Amino acid sequence: MSKPIIHFAHANGFPARTYTKLFGYLEPEYELRFLERHGHDPRYPVTDGWNALKDELQNAIESDFREPVIGLGHSLGGILHLLVSVEQPSLYRRIILLDSPIISRRSSRGIRIMKALNLMDRFSMSRQTRARRNFWPSREAAYKHFKAKPKFSAFDEEVLRDYIRFGTVEADDGYRLFFEPQIEAAIYRNLPHDLPSLKGKLRVSVTYIGGTNSHEARLARLSFMQRHFPIDFHFLDGSHLFPFEDPSATAALITSLLRRR
Repeated sequence: MSKPIIHFAHANGFPARTYTKLFGYLEPEYELRFLERHGHDPRYPVTDGWNALKDELQNAIESDFREPVIGLGHSLGGILHLLVSVEQPSLYRRIILLDSPIISRRSSRGIRIMKALNLMDRFSMSRQTRARRNFWPSREAAYKHFKAKPKFSAFDEEVLRDYIRFGTVEADDGYRLFFEPQIEAAIYRNLPHDLPSLKGKLRVSVTYIGGTNSHEARLARLSFMQRHFPIDFHFLDGSHLFPFEDPSATAALITSLLRRR
């Protein structure tokens, strides 16, 4: 008997194989599929509202489709699964979101105004992403650089090593980021501002797993999503990046939820 298929979609800036340790816990029971880097195929450029990225994911699922998949997505990846499912619900068995909040109407209005005033680079993650360091003389130097940063210091050690291994590539006399910072910045800059309009349109079973200390979920005003969408909510200790901080606990909860139905 073939295994159920999980199609995984990664968070912005983190190539899919950064999640190798999480995948390892899931692979005994599930077939894992994924795109290594969203946003880097010129056929699917980063556009306002992520419409082309949605098409990229949909086409990836359809390209080798044999049965409805379990859509598993972290942050950006979860929202892309939702956008695809609204148009093509038959592609999915169910969806699990890993800290992928649907922004509130209030947050949506703020984003719409910032876009109109060309302020997204000033007030979103786009600005600091564009200024991110993007060269190291060795992978060990890159590891030490990220290990010293609070966000990355909380990562499971193997996950951080995987981020360095799969998230950097050889360049002239050193290493650079595999996920191009300008594309990461463009994804932040073009965040969909109309996500509240998904209310009433979800036709696939959706489960949300969030980090108890997720700054991103607070900014999105997660309570809006909890009030207005028929989604089951669960939480694990950690930040927005909890799948990197505790991949074992993340996989255990995902597996437990999938076994329930």
